[in-house]
Amino acid sequence: MSAVPLRVLQRRGAAALAAREMRRVLSIWTQTIAPPVATALLFLAVFRGALGSRIRQIEGIDYVAFVLPGLLVMTVAAQTVHNNSTSLFQAKSEGYIEDVLTSPLRGWQLALGYMVGGLVRALLGALVVAMVALPFAGPVANPPLAAAAIVLTALLFAGLGVIVGIWAESFDQHAFVANLVITPLALVGGVFYSAATLPEPWETLTRIDPIYYLVDAARAGFTGFHESPVWLSLAVAAAAALSVFALASALFARGWRLRP
Repeated sequence: MSAVPLRVLQRRGAAALAAREMRRVLSIWTQTIAPPVATALLFLAVFRGALGSRIRQIEGIDYVAFVLPGLLVMTVAAQTVHNNSTSLFQAKSEGYIEDVLTSPLRGWQLALGYMVGGLVRALLGALVVAMVALPFAGPVANPPLAAAAIVLTALLFAGLGVIVGIWAESFDQHAFVANLVITPLALVGGVFYSAATLPEPWETLTRIDPIYYLVDAARAGFTGFHESPVWLSLAVAAAAALSVFALASALFARGWRLRP
């Protein structure tokens, strides 16, 4: 019997790691998918029911349609970071990360395998929210652009979540990034308002928020309205996603904060 080539073993191992992360997300969907979906839909219900009679439109767009892309970006960003950082933090604290590191998988394969869980969690949640909300928000102006913005958001923050999970050595460090960095950036990233309507210095502060450009690109896809060059937003997001993935791969390859 001939030996199985190393590349075949690596592909199988990467697929197995990704499948495990997917099963982890889907097996506890009441904790991983349902809560963010319920939160996003509650936001939309409040905006449509309680505020709909007061804030009808922003920039000529129905308020629910205006807010929906930002809510999807915010949901995707928060859930990918939380899922991937939590998975790696648990692997480190419970000690089974050493089994993964002793496998023949390369750094980029380990990073990609851990990213898959967050991608599945975030994109499934965003899909459910979009399916429920679109009958009220109206048709999507440019579906490929909307999908590209959401997927780039997921890839960028999935890689960031892996880095946070590698870096965090305590629960406080793990929670700090998700609760005191990602969530505030999302809330002030133009999700609920147009940056052009803000006085200074708030307009400038919004425009230097990196999440603002992902929200703006997603809004261009869903409604056709945007305040910044869409191609530039997508190009910067793609470059950032590749950079974050490269860094996560390098940290896995070195075993930084992963090996005893």
